[in-house]
Amino acid sequence: MLSVPAVHGTPSWLDRLSLLTTGRPLAPAHAVVLAIALVFVARGALLRRRAAWYGLMVMVGMGFAAVAVGGDAYWRLPLLAAAAVALWVSRDTFVVRPHPDRIRSAVRIGAVLVVLAAVLTVVLGGVTIRSVGPDVAQGLSATGGPSGGAAWLPGALSLIGGVGLLVLVVTLLAPDPAPPPGDEDERRRVAGLVAHPGSDTLAPFALRRDKTYVFSPDGRAAIGYRVLFGVAVAGGDPVGAPDAHDAAINAFLELCRRTGWRPAVLGASSELVSSWGGLRSFGFGDEVVLFPETFSLSGRLMRNVRQAVKRTHNFGVKSEIVPERELGDELRGKLLDVANRSLGGAAERGFSMNLDELLTGYHPGAVVAVAYDDRGAPIAFQRYVSAGQGLSLDAMRRLPDAPNGLNERLITDIAEWAKQQRIDVVSLNFAAFRELLDAEERGPVEKAGYQALHLLDPWIAVESLYLFDRKFRPGYRPRSIVFRSWADIGWLAAALLTLEFGRVGDVPAADRVLEPVGDPSAMGHRFH
Repeated sequence: MLSVPAVHGTPSWLDRLSLLTTGRPLAPAHAVVLAIALVFVARGALLRRRAAWYGLMVMVGMGFAAVAVGGDAYWRLPLLAAAAVALWVSRDTFVVRPHPDRIRSAVRIGAVLVVLAAVLTVVLGGVTIRSVGPDVAQGLSATGGPSGGAAWLPGALSLIGGVGLLVLVVTLLAPDPAPPPGDEDERRRVAGLVAHPGSDTLAPFALRRDKTYVFSPDGRAAIGYRVLFGVAVAGGDPVGAPDAHDAAINAFLELCRRTGWRPAVLGASSELVSSWGGLRSFGFGDEVVLFPETFSLSGRLMRNVRQAVKRTHNFGVKSEIVPERELGDELRGKLLDVANRSLGGAAERGFSMNLDELLTGYHPGAVVAVAYDDRGAPIAFQRYVSAGQGLSLDAMRRLPDAPNGLNERLITDIAEWAKQQRIDVVSLNFAAFRELLDAEERGPVEKAGYQALHLLDPWIAVESLYLFDRKFRPGYRPRSIVFRSWADIGWLAAALLTLEFGRVGDVPAADRVLEPVGDPSAMGHRFH
């Protein structure tokens, strides 16, 4: 549809076009507002918003009413009838229904606008209460006719009406608000799926207490996600049985279609990118993994790590690995102090490879590698969480004045412990833009990207983390971002950056812990 302004000197063909679309020319301001509103409605129709369908049906109904009262020509009836039939036949394709919260917000906004317009008309506009109805209607009319009040009143009422119309349209066409996090029963189900042998190394991070879940129809796989700026971001691959992953993905995509969310995945494995159907994707880095069976400190390439580990032994550092749920209150308190001092007062950050509930014992299968100084005081620790046949590093903390090499020492110790426990893989962290950082030759675009990462490193630590990981000669697993359309890239970037670098919200501790995976009493180990 088009909105044509009633401007002096408008060509005759444009006047005829206005008769076809809006029935009569509009005041310029009203034409602009209506054009913007129609753009939103058209976009809503393309996205299958039911509110857009209602809006189009209302517009067709208003066209019929205008013809019936003689305001529009009768020859418009066949066009209106054809539009009404087409909309009615396609009604079932508009699957995104307006959320009740959006409807309530629209009703409140409409009521406020009506009251504001009436008060403005009587208190400031010099209009009597008896003539409020006609004057308000005339001031908001399509032709912008004069009212009996102050000269500025029609313009003010038009502004209120125009802005109000756009706000109402945007509100009703908006996707569903973010859902509440999963409850404890759902989290227990997900914890069992995380323990499945086929679960990915990112699976434990689905247990973050700020995530919501969607399950496959048979309940054997699930996806944890968060909704931000209308983007539903899944963290990694589905958890649970591999043969149910596709069903969980389909359930997630169907949920996004019903709610109007833009689907996205942060950290999809290369094996499952194709399972996301027609969604687009691009690789943004690699997961850094160690294989305990073959990991060794021997050889020239491991010299830096070997020297770092030896340095900690020279300082008298000792370490142990203990299930998180077996930490005593005294040790837990000291380790939390280490964590606070390590962050320097900064907030916890992360989404795709970061858990919450640090050292509470809430998450099943979590183990903590602790380093002690020569007096027996804890000076560093790392927490690892289990998934299937692997371990994933969650938190790495050390005192600022502790000896260098502690992180290398604890990673080496956990690799040795994992080998004894017959654990297949240890996931350390994520190397974003690894190929760019690892390239020996870079073109102009790559050089600009590298310089940007280098300059931002004090805040995002992408380059420094990559250089730390590289010392271990690890393996790499490509990870991708999956998204619906390039048109969503702005909202997608805002959501992903906020999730990864925004503050992890404080979530109250659970009244009960999740059921452990395996026997935690058999998981302790001390190194000397």
